[in-house]
This record gives sequence, C-alpha cells and structure tokens, in this order.
Amino acid sequence: MREGIEIRGGASEFEAAVIAVVLDRIDEEERAASQGPRNEASLSAWMLADRPEQPNLPMEIIRPA
Repeated sequence: MREGIEIRGGASEFEAAVIAVVLDRIDEEERAASQGPRNEASLSAWMLADRPEQPNLPMEIIRPA
C-alpha cells in the first residue's frame, strides 16, 4: 500500500480503517492488472456477467405433436 496517505475530514477510526482497506484492495488490483491479462477462467463472475449467453444446447425442445 502507498505510504504517507492521510485521511482527513472527521473520519472515525473504523471509517479510516475501511478507507485504508479499500485503498489497499485498489492497489492490489492495479498491481495485478499491470502484470498482464489473465485467462478468462480466472475472472470473477461479475466481470463475466455481461458476456452474451452461448448455450451449447437448444433453449427449447420442440417435440412433434
């Protein structure tokens, strides 16, 4: 995490801790992103949510009457 960050504005100890955790997570994600692309299987579900559905089976089974 970056050193020397000062949180101002009346944040309580809990709020400051939450901010520090979020900043640490952002730093980790930026570091991971700078290492290059990963394979699709390692992406989280929310990153894959907007991908079009590509079913390998028919959506409906049409049976003769």
